[in-house]
Amino acid sequence: MHQYIELDRAASAEGFAWRPPSKLGKPLVVEDPDWEGAYLNGQRRSWRQLSPSERLRLVSVNGESPLAGLQSSGKPFVDYATVFRRTSARIRERFESRFPTVARHRLRHSMAMQTLEWLITGYYRQAAELVKGTGDDAAMALYLTKSDPMLILRDLLGHQSVVSTEIYIARLDVTRIYRDAYRQVTEGSDPAASAEVDAEFEGEDFD
Repeated sequence: MHQYIELDRAASAEGFAWRPPSKLGKPLVVEDPDWEGAYLNGQRRSWRQLSPSERLRLVSVNGESPLAGLQSSGKPFVDYATVFRRTSARIRERFESRFPTVARHRLRHSMAMQTLEWLITGYYRQAAELVKGTGDDAAMALYLTKSDPMLILRDLLGHQSVVSTEIYIARLDVTRIYRDAYRQVTEGSDPAASAEVDAEFEGEDFD
């Protein structure tokens, strides 16, 4: 993504002034942007509250569209559905005839599930390190494994409530993730701890 922004996107934006179509409304000039939002025509707004049409009206102070995806002409790129259909067709033709037609939301769900697994794995590792170093501080381990990953994923998905995000947790085998993370922390340094973990999961199939 960084390479695209620095090379391809920069080449597309160079020398091009973006003027949103008048039918979309007055251009929204972006000033002092950060991760949460920016001043749009002098009023502070949150990115997550902008509608699709408002995003197309965004114009940076140097006259470019600030959106990540740009066409070769510098205009915002919005026809993602066609790109996915054409890419899916090329994969079927060149590599795998059974490859499905991928839609944007399928990619979104895949990203959410993979990201959630990474987040949970990371926090479980922290919890395992904490348990190892502080003598089974279960309360802190529970906090680490139950709070932050879902909040981070909520923000990445743009959900207003973490309740909407929690639907993803049911699709993950969090017990397997915890077991693997704990073993990575303890194996090789504490044989007794590794044996205890094996005993806890004995007779259970997580494959």
